[in-house]
Amino acid sequence: MIDWLELITRHHAAAQADSGYEPLFGDAAPPERLDDAQSKIGLPLPAELRDLYRSVDGYGMKMEADSMLSPWFIVPTSKLVNFVSSCRNAIVETHPNLSGRLLPFIDWANGDFMGYVYDRNGNLIEGLHLFMHEKFQHCADQEPDEFFHSFDGSIADFLEP
Repeated sequence: MIDWLELITRHHAAAQADSGYEPLFGDAAPPERLDDAQSKIGLPLPAELRDLYRSVDGYGMKMEADSMLSPWFIVPTSKLVNFVSSCRNAIVETHPNLSGRLLPFIDWANGDFMGYVYDRNGNLIEGLHLFMHEKFQHCADQEPDEFFHSFDGSIADFLEP
């Protein structure tokens, strides 16, 4: 079993060493909150994501109260449904068949997001997938591999410093 708090703490120390921001961790999410989020999102939460949320329900940086940015990098379950909806809305007009298959949970706070993608048959596509807003052209003919970058690994692999 992964010690998510320890892994994320190490990730924060490496990725945010010079930021001056202290890490912010959410308490463990109860199973019923995970089931509720899954039901509202309409896609299953993969086992690794469920395990993460059962240990740490969100990770970010403690920011000033008047900050315009969300403090969350790994979006907590209390905000996940709205975050998923917002990310899906970014591409629904041009890629409606893809938008409903997205399950993002990482907010890069710059218009980019990262998470899971399911195929047309409802199967989880391996790895994590990064939506790059600056490469998205709002064009229905644009292929998703032009604005998504795939990371062939797990959440734990991705967070490993």
